Amino acid sequence: MRLTKGQTQSIILTLTEKELLTNPNYLFVFTNRSANTEIKFVKLNNTDISLYKDRYNEFSIVTNTNFATALNGQYDYEIYEQASPTNTNPVGLNMLESGIMELIGTAMSFTEYSTTDTYKIRQ
Repeated sequence: MRLTKGQTQSIILTLTEKELLTNPNYLFVFTNRSANTEIKFVKLNNTDISLYKDRYNEFSIVTNTNFATALNGQYDYEIYEQASPTNTNPVGLNMLESGIMELIGTAMSFTEYSTTDTYKIRQ
C-alpha cells in the first residue's frame, strides 16, 4: 500500500473473508518502522465504498486527516474488526489483514534563482 500526503486515496483490501462479526467497524493501526510511532483510526462499516463487499473492501483515506504530522517512510499496518465505532485499542480483537504501507511526502519544490552577471574589463 502506498499513500501520499496531501491526497485523498482509495485503498483496496480483502477483509471480508476473515470477518467473524456481522457488519464490523475496522480499526486501522499503522506503526512506523523506524520511529515505532503509531497512528490509529477507525473506519465505520458504512464507509466501505466497494461495490462487491464479498470480494474486496474499498476505503477512502484522507492523508491530511490521518497522517498530517506523520513521518514519511515505511509503516507496518494491521486491520482489526470490532463492534465499537471509537475503540483504538487492538487488544483482544480479530486481526483481518496486515502488511506494509509506504507514506510519501508531498514533492518538494526548489526555487531557482537566475542572476545577470556583469563584468568590468579594464584596459
